Amino acid sequence: MKSVRLVLIAMSLGWCAQLFASTEDRNALLQSLANDPQWLKLLHYETGNLPGTAASSAIKSPEFFLSPRGQYSPLAELTATISALQMQPEAPDTHASCRFPARTRWLQQRLGTALSLPSGVTCPQLEQWTRDNTIESVSIIYATGYLANPASYYGHTLLKFNFKNSETHSDLMDESVNYGAIVGDGDDPVTYIFKGIFGGYDGGFSHINFYFHNHNYGENELRDLWEYRLTLSEDATQMVVEHAWEVLGQRYTYYFFRRNCAFRMAELIDVTSDTSLLRQWRPWTIPQSLVQSLSSAKIDEKPILTDVRYLPSRQSRLYERYEQLSSSERLLLKRIAQQTVSLDDARFTELPVNAQHRILDTLLDYYQYIRDPDAGAADPANEAHRRTLAMRYQLPPGNADFKPSAHKPPHTGRPPGWLQLSLQHSTRQDAQAGIRIRPAYYDPLDNEAGHVRGGGLSMFDLQLTASNDEVRLQQLDAISIESISPGLTGLPGDRGVAWNLKFGWEQNRLDCDNCLTTRLQADRGLNFPLSRNTAAALYAGGALQESVQGEGPAFARLAGRLTYHRDNLSALMRLEQRYLINGSGTYTTGRLELRNRLSPTQDVRLTYARNRGQELSMGFGWYW
Repeated sequence: MKSVRLVLIAMSLGWCAQLFASTEDRNALLQSLANDPQWLKLLHYETGNLPGTAASSAIKSPEFFLSPRGQYSPLAELTATISALQMQPEAPDTHASCRFPARTRWLQQRLGTALSLPSGVTCPQLEQWTRDNTIESVSIIYATGYLANPASYYGHTLLKFNFKNSETHSDLMDESVNYGAIVGDGDDPVTYIFKGIFGGYDGGFSHINFYFHNHNYGENELRDLWEYRLTLSEDATQMVVEHAWEVLGQRYTYYFFRRNCAFRMAELIDVTSDTSLLRQWRPWTIPQSLVQSLSSAKIDEKPILTDVRYLPSRQSRLYERYEQLSSSERLLLKRIAQQTVSLDDARFTELPVNAQHRILDTLLDYYQYIRDPDAGAADPANEAHRRTLAMRYQLPPGNADFKPSAHKPPHTGRPPGWLQLSLQHSTRQDAQAGIRIRPAYYDPLDNEAGHVRGGGLSMFDLQLTASNDEVRLQQLDAISIESISPGLTGLPGDRGVAWNLKFGWEQNRLDCDNCLTTRLQADRGLNFPLSRNTAAALYAGGALQESVQGEGPAFARLAGRLTYHRDNLSALMRLEQRYLINGSGTYTTGRLELRNRLSPTQDVRLTYARNRGQELSMGFGWYW
């Protein structure tokens, strides 16, 4: 491989000598091309001492480069690429234009007729992948967050290539391109998070038909999908597709917070122009931020976003239909699910056909929702699904009159970062100022579009107070998770499971100035929907902590919470009974918080807390 690269460099010098009358002209053009932002994007050179030999590509795979110095020199890789494009192909798929079609397209646009490919170049593998160049548009797919897997806490993004209308396939057969960490077998969630944060994994692109991701995210993990179709020119679309081909299988260093799926998907789109979909100054990349940037992004002064499509998960489909049933239909559905009423019962068969359609269609979604994918024929839900489907076919044809529910797309939600300034009055201090900085992501009061209502997820949530020229740490959550399964139907197999996990530092009580403790807390419980806007949850759990004021290294707790969401108003009330493990007693804590959403980037909150002392605060928040 090294000898081939040296030959390419030597040939490039000969090519340049034929094209230009002077060495000065030749060097000036090559240096200009090597410094071009789009060339740097095509080779994934990281920011730093660009241009020149000090550059470094994010791609570590040697086969991605034609020059032995290509990973570090845009100029060396440019000259080697130009030379490789002049070589006669040895066999199909071996020519440089087959391996690097996006580079080829870009160089031909810059050099015109001065760069011509030899005859006899054929790329059957590339043509098969693009189905004879029939890709007409590109979409970004956003999968909502999934709190059962640390890899997907913040959601996920991937690309989907939309082929021209054909009777031979649906859009589920469209090609999709995914980026993720290459994880070995046996890594537990803690190891994954640690290695993901500090670059312990390689990352890479892979491709598969879209139905795989649609099934995995929507059916197995119960995550809603949103498709953002992009308006790109034909040339720009081909550039994205061809560059995706170039990076398939190449190795990067994966970073959970910054150089993740959203970062790499943005790079694939950004290769078409000098613009950037992401804010480069941020030290983290949130997948939702990528789709939010699409709503205002432009290429060549034209909006990049053309259409947004909602692909509900299996759970969302069930809940949408269940909420549209009448009270009598819900009751009958419940009895059928509990097997106290059969589908042959007159209470069902004598209903109007449309009502039967509605109940059966909801039942089909329900049995799909509760089934165990690993149990196969042994799962009773599969047999119940078969019987329900058979009954559906016996009825006159027709669609149930369900209306599509309105859902706010994730890009309409507030930005992920939050800064709050507040005024506080407490037992220990008459008046003090508070500041809270939460880099990402949401809490039970502001989980807007794209999040499960009532859930919470944040990292490095910092709260400080200031009074009498003294700044004091009130709380720092390294990680805080509140996972809620809605359990909206209450049917067998759809119970609202809830759990919490939090690690960080916080003041142990509100009536002292020096009660900071390190605490790891975990709880598990049940969530109970009370109405469309209100839900209650009960928890049992405990915490390990640094002993402060003789309270011991641990406590058990019983807790409850009540949440309310409607329009721009939300409320959260918590009550907790703690039992100190060292036997020194019990005590009760409580917290009530009200939030009013002023705009997508502003809110105001009023909070009252009680924990061996009292605190009242009012704060204004800005999302960024």
